[in-house]
Amino acid sequence: MAVNNQLQDRIKVVAEELRRELYGPSGAPRWGTRFTEVEDLGVEIGDLLAREVIGQSLGAQEIPAEVVPTVADQDGPVGEVEVRIVQTRRGEVQWKEPKGYNQSSRKAFFPSVAGPGDCAGRHGEPSGVGEDGVRGDAEP
Repeated sequence: MAVNNQLQDRIKVVAEELRRELYGPSGAPRWGTRFTEVEDLGVEIGDLLAREVIGQSLGAQEIPAEVVPTVADQDGPVGEVEVRIVQTRRGEVQWKEPKGYNQSSRKAFFPSVAGPGDCAGRHGEPSGVGEDGVRGDAEP
């Protein structure tokens, strides 16, 4: 999903507000501030914003109803949720997943439901994604 024009405009407004909070009414760093200082601060804010959007989005997800029977078939509490720390390109976020515990095998598990976070390709399964990260069967 691409960022639409309306969202780009909103981000520009937020950036202007943040500049004023950082640098005062002028919204500009004092003359002589090194470019790397301005860049480092911008990158830090961008990473924080990205983690916040990702974290809030994951936190707002509802566990699909089709996952509950998978968890209920096991010897453990139904509806229990495991909070995992996931490493993103912008830092760590929390992700809630349903979990269960099989008493007879003493193994914890996460239900295998294709969707966001599906790890196809990790253990030798075809992922449908080429080496360059693009879906397709074409050879590079």
